[in-house]
Amino acid sequence: MSKSMKHRSPRFTCWHPLLPTFSARLIIAFRTLLGISCVAVFTLFPKTSFSIKGQLLLGVSFIVAIKSTLGATIQSAIRLYLGGAIATVYCLFIINFLPRDVYFAVGATNVLVLCIVYTDLPVIVRRFSIVPTCIILIQWWSKPNINSWFVLQIWASLSIGSTLAVLVTCIPIPVVPTAYRELTMRMRFIARQTRREITAIVLLISEFHNTHLMEGYGQEMRNMNKKMSLTDEHDNGIEIPSKTNREDDIHHRSTSFEDLRDDHLLKSDIKDLYSLVNDELKQMQRALTEISYEPYFILLKLLNLIRRLLRHIPYIKRFVGTTSTLQTRLTIWTKGLASIQRAIAAMLFLDHHHHAFVGQRQLINAICHLLDSTFDFLDLTLPYTTASTSCFNTAHIIACRTRVEEALEEFFETYTHVRENPRHSAMSNTDAIRLNTFLLLTLRLVHSTITAAETSETPGARIDNDHDSRPPSSTPKVPFNWKKPCIDLAAYIGIRPSFGKLVRSIKTCLSVLISAIIVINFRERLQAYGWIYWAPMTTALVSDSSEGSTLRLSFQRLMAVLLGSTYAYVVVRVAENHIAVGISICLFVGLMGYLKTDPRKEYFASVCGQSASIITFLSGNNQGQLSASNSAVLARTSLTFLGIFVHVLISNIFLPITARATIKTKVSLMINNVSNSLKSSIDDFCSFVGPAVIDSQTTSSNKSSSNLVKTLEETERIADSFPTLLEEALNEPNFWKRPFVQIKDRYDEIAKSLRRISVDIRHVHRCTTILKAESKLHFAQEAKWQVRRASVAASSATEPRARTWTMKELRTEEKLQNDLDIPLTIFMSYSPNAQPKFEHKTLISNNSSASLRLAHTVLYQPVLEHIHILEKRIQHVLSLTKQLITNQGTIDVGSYELEQVASKDSQNEQEVTLLKTERTLNRGPSFFAVPQFEALPAVDNHYRFFSCCKSKKKHCEPLPSLRNAVDLMLASLVEFLYANDSFIRTEFVANQSIGDVLAFHTLSYSVKDMVEATTDLAKSIRRIKHIDARTLIRAEREERIPSHELV
Repeated sequence: MSKSMKHRSPRFTCWHPLLPTFSARLIIAFRTLLGISCVAVFTLFPKTSFSIKGQLLLGVSFIVAIKSTLGATIQSAIRLYLGGAIATVYCLFIINFLPRDVYFAVGATNVLVLCIVYTDLPVIVRRFSIVPTCIILIQWWSKPNINSWFVLQIWASLSIGSTLAVLVTCIPIPVVPTAYRELTMRMRFIARQTRREITAIVLLISEFHNTHLMEGYGQEMRNMNKKMSLTDEHDNGIEIPSKTNREDDIHHRSTSFEDLRDDHLLKSDIKDLYSLVNDELKQMQRALTEISYEPYFILLKLLNLIRRLLRHIPYIKRFVGTTSTLQTRLTIWTKGLASIQRAIAAMLFLDHHHHAFVGQRQLINAICHLLDSTFDFLDLTLPYTTASTSCFNTAHIIACRTRVEEALEEFFETYTHVRENPRHSAMSNTDAIRLNTFLLLTLRLVHSTITAAETSETPGARIDNDHDSRPPSSTPKVPFNWKKPCIDLAAYIGIRPSFGKLVRSIKTCLSVLISAIIVINFRERLQAYGWIYWAPMTTALVSDSSEGSTLRLSFQRLMAVLLGSTYAYVVVRVAENHIAVGISICLFVGLMGYLKTDPRKEYFASVCGQSASIITFLSGNNQGQLSASNSAVLARTSLTFLGIFVHVLISNIFLPITARATIKTKVSLMINNVSNSLKSSIDDFCSFVGPAVIDSQTTSSNKSSSNLVKTLEETERIADSFPTLLEEALNEPNFWKRPFVQIKDRYDEIAKSLRRISVDIRHVHRCTTILKAESKLHFAQEAKWQVRRASVAASSATEPRARTWTMKELRTEEKLQNDLDIPLTIFMSYSPNAQPKFEHKTLISNNSSASLRLAHTVLYQPVLEHIHILEKRIQHVLSLTKQLITNQGTIDVGSYELEQVASKDSQNEQEVTLLKTERTLNRGPSFFAVPQFEALPAVDNHYRFFSCCKSKKKHCEPLPSLRNAVDLMLASLVEFLYANDSFIRTEFVANQSIGDVLAFHTLSYSVKDMVEATTDLAKSIRRIKHIDARTLIRAEREERIPSHELV
């Protein structure tokens, strides 16, 4: 490596994405050109044009199967084989056992369409099980040459085209484009860019610290701290600091305008890096799903199976090598890099967190040292998976891991010193929350890196050097469950009962039936001749989950057919020569292969290339002459339009499944997921911190944690797919409905709010995880694993004291390693040489959080009670919003008087200041009375949908009020923040370790942000309902206007 490559620029403004680049897209286009040339030679050559029936499917299957990587191409080819096999088996049964009649032919086609559309099979399998069936059965009754041999040749055409795509992809131009190569390239690229992201974030914090410590600003800060020490030194309330952002006053907060501009440029660089890494993460996860289809990994699976079988033979098992874990390691690192990016994203979502680091240069240096050593460790351990395991220096890994442990020890000691600083106690509650949340995310980033390296079994990644030399533990053999393969197969096919899928399949079947009847009866007028199957086949192919997506596919398919067929017609009419026609069509299909690399144009380019190849290759049907394609152009375009028109008309009239209804269903599902996850995370946190913990709950903690993560991932996946769904809703015709464009932005805000709530729930889960790891470490040190929470005091007198475990035993204890979610080194100082910098304070001692929490569980009760109340208020708001979005009940949406609440708080500012000065100066472990926050009164008004009917009851029960629910949620939030702030500032927490400090500060941040996101969610849904009510009122007014006045 040259010296210029070793030095890195301090400003990271020059980068480029990996694939698809221009050169890579050209290579894909050249591969497509090469493959379609082989198909053109075979199809247009007179001697081979009639050698196989269904030769038109050669080009179609090749265009569909060829992809950017070998794994994706093999995956598509396998799906084409499967779709062709389904159609072949079904058609052979129909042809051999049913009479040759038009009714049986059309009816059998509709039965297959009904069954296939209902399933959840991959799109390629569904489409290419319908296409051969339509080609065979729709014209089976009128052509006697369609027999079993014809059906097998159709399947052979699909298989040959798919195989040709695989062979063309295997040609090294310049290398074989394997998914493994792409995956490892993207992993290394993401590892570099994440380091640049975190470097830029810390650089922004450091520059803000340097700018705000100039002489004038430092004097102002000293004056403000002195004032705060006189008035708020012993205050338990929430401090609302004055605005100290440098953006408020450029001339006083910045040394020059150039510094301000540099900060904004750095922020824009961070945003660009963040969006770049997010895009690369999606491509990396896609490549991970493709590697299992590549020959190398298929061979690895076979070798691992053979090794497992040979280990059962007594005399041979000693010579059997170890099982390959390459695919497992790739999966682990993919999840690890995604977890690192989630931690960085959470750092970026923090609002003005760099303000809390002003004056904390020692802590900033410790964070820099920790992150630098962590990413050095990442750079050394990742090549074991992405490069080669043969040339690997384990000594460097061990030395780097030791540096990570030393950096962790220095970080903890520095943070202890910062906490003991009197200036730290004068920090406002808002800055303290931001500071500790950022530190928790930093530890989460370190944890993700260490866990990925250890789980992937990278040599030297674990601190215990003797861990690998220990004999492997005997795991109990799990009996084979015969039901599991059947359940997995049923889930893959998607045979679960669903009303929506049943309606869609019935509508598609009805559309195919009507289009087939029209084409068969008017085939001479439509000049369909031997292509009557194109209309019903098009009808089945454009069917999708909603009307919006159906219209999108229909429009793209119609435009692609028009363009491809017109191009082929012009080429055939102008060039009266097979060679010229073949060259022209190959160039056109190669251009479409280039466009296929863009995901937004993939379907259009694929259909366009298929249409051009079909029209051109039909010219060889009439004994090698070019006259057959003339009538095929008109037939294909007209029949395609007919099939699309019939299906769009029927699907919009008969039980339409609109994208708007799908959006409401998705929103309801996300609200359910968020509600269940919130309850699970809050209950887990409170049950762990509180005194009433049942032993049976600890056995299922890992399972509940995995279910929580899966639920949140599903919610975030739905939120990411929302923009596409909104575009589909915009494509739908309005007819009697109001235009969707009025509420599109509101639904987009709803998806963002729900994703934001899911991120906050992850924060709560991290708080629980960090407390569990710290408490379990304390129990391990005291050798009291069997002693839990409330039973400690009762059992400690009768139970003999066990021996104390050493550091090495703790790290090699398998139960402890498997039970912890965070490595022991996060809370255990380890360094063979380094000495502690501050010996008067230790983070893990006899007064650690675990022991104090057991002895003083009563002090936690006010905070736990308030968070339970707040969780119920949030759940109530979520329940009302769900009812509003699904129209399950009548709810008073009201209005949010947030401005009145703010004005009321500002009017009482003098009273609050007077209250602060009158409070006692003695601080103890007890709590002050939490000031009660009164919510706005509930609204008794409700909507009357029938104005002509007057209720005779004088006292009507008020409707559930969304406004009142939001006000109560805000009131509970304020009460919780007061209680948590009082709890954090007590002497009890001041003596605790870093776990409680980080957890309870981060809890305040996550709950506050969750309430804000829930309020935004309620506002967006309220706005949608107001638009609906305004539309109804306008329609009602128009009905009341007499007809003569309208004239």
